[in-house]
Amino acid sequence: MKYKKLALILAVSSFSFFAVNGITHAEDVSSTSATPSPETSSKVASPGNELEMFRFALEMDKEAFVKRALKLDADQEKKFLNVYYVFNAKLVALNDKRLANIDDYLNNLDKMTDAKAGEIAKRMIDFRKKRVSLDANYYAALAKATTKTIAARALQVESVLQGAGDVVIGAKLPLMPN
Repeated sequence: MKYKKLALILAVSSFSFFAVNGITHAEDVSSTSATPSPETSSKVASPGNELEMFRFALEMDKEAFVKRALKLDADQEKKFLNVYYVFNAKLVALNDKRLANIDDYLNNLDKMTDAKAGEIAKRMIDFRKKRVSLDANYYAALAKATTKTIAARALQVESVLQGAGDVVIGAKLPLMPN
């Protein structure tokens, strides 16, 4: 059980580091780092809190990365951020459900039944549908608040971050047993 929780934390942290730090280097924006500062890391009291602290640091880095990638003027950035904060809060909540599904999967990996596999797969498909819907709503709200070009660029950046995370999480999780 302890190792399954560790695998979940590793999956999230690996995704986080790769998604923001790796893409940052690809964009040659060297001042963004997905690693929490030593001060933040030293304040961690428990493994559960460590994940939350890491996620907070990631969100701060992600926001800075997205703002730099979009290169908006002050007025556009204010309008963008009003939509982005709502979107990102919904994305975090949706990702929490995904993490709960991954946790359920890892907790049942050694005793997987056909019924449980179906339940987990159904929740995974539901997550994907909700994420596509959330992305569509994000684009529509941004297009209304800013321009379609800014909205499309923001959606493109978010899509790259989400895709990178999907690859890393998928690579860290063991395949469904026979």
